[in-house]
Amino acid sequence: MDTKSHKLTDARREMFYAELHALLTAGLDFSAAFRLLIEGEGDRRTKALLEELYAAVVRGETLAEAMRRSGAFRPLECGVVRIGDETGRLARTLDFLRDYYRKRAAQRRMVASAVSYPVVILAVAAAVVAFMLSVVVPMFEEVYARMGGELPALTRGIIALSKVFPAYAAVAVSAGGGLYLLYRANRQREEVQRWRAAILLRLPVAGEIIRKNMQAQCCKLLDLLCAAGVPLLAGVGMLREVIGFHPYRKSFDEIARRLERGDAFAETLARFPDLYDRKLTALVRVGEQTNRLPEMLRRQGETLTEELEYAIRRMGAMLEPALILLVGILVAVILIAMYMPMFSLGGIMG
Repeated sequence: MDTKSHKLTDARREMFYAELHALLTAGLDFSAAFRLLIEGEGDRRTKALLEELYAAVVRGETLAEAMRRSGAFRPLECGVVRIGDETGRLARTLDFLRDYYRKRAAQRRMVASAVSYPVVILAVAAAVVAFMLSVVVPMFEEVYARMGGELPALTRGIIALSKVFPAYAAVAVSAGGGLYLLYRANRQREEVQRWRAAILLRLPVAGEIIRKNMQAQCCKLLDLLCAAGVPLLAGVGMLREVIGFHPYRKSFDEIARRLERGDAFAETLARFPDLYDRKLTALVRVGEQTNRLPEMLRRQGETLTEELEYAIRRMGAMLEPALILLVGILVAVILIAMYMPMFSLGGIMG
């Protein structure tokens, strides 16, 4: 059976890491724990994937190598499990992934809750505006054409827009579809990743959410590595393989080079003010000076996660009234433009 095309859901990933962590911490060795996982799995394709992983480990591969070769796991998971393999703290890394996917699922539910209603409003607004421009406005145009007379500038503008709207809509949909297909075909290229990241980080609210999420991941992973006894320089090098977001991945190269030259970690972070907050830099500096860097990273990771959840809720609270206001303005402008000639109906008929 081909397991490379089998995509695990986030819920199943969380369950997999939680169960394997529970079995390992209960005192079972890896082989016994994995066999129990296979026996208890009810989904046929997932069971085949687990059997493939177990067979690869029995052949001498590490769990991280087997996960990467299967194609069913993300680079973050493979990188974190590799950290556990190399540091002898597999159980802790599994618990990290379990907690990561649990919080990821909670954040996705928050995003869905915050965005679903605004998306519905936006879709309804687009449908209403399209209907008015395609059906309602031409009806008014015919009436005013029979009446004759000079129409207000706003009315003429809306009528002109209604005439070109179908062509513009078709061009917009075609261009959007073409750009999406082009992006899908070239999304692994570094230029495309750099361009995509620059746009995402400049978005008003979403950019801050992405930035906090990336910083929280960096803090938690570095805390995991430092607690496992991995040197800071090696840990930063591992982060490059785990976190794939382009600007952060490139920043790790520069941070590693400066750490090799003897610069302080806080100083290297301060060179990227667009990626790392001043608060994070200050706490890292305190952690270095007091020899409590892992503790500071752990606390800041938890703080950033809380701030991330608050930012997601705030985004939903901002989007709803903004989109409702936008819909009202669009509909009001079209209706006012269509009814303005009615106010001077006597003059038009004359």
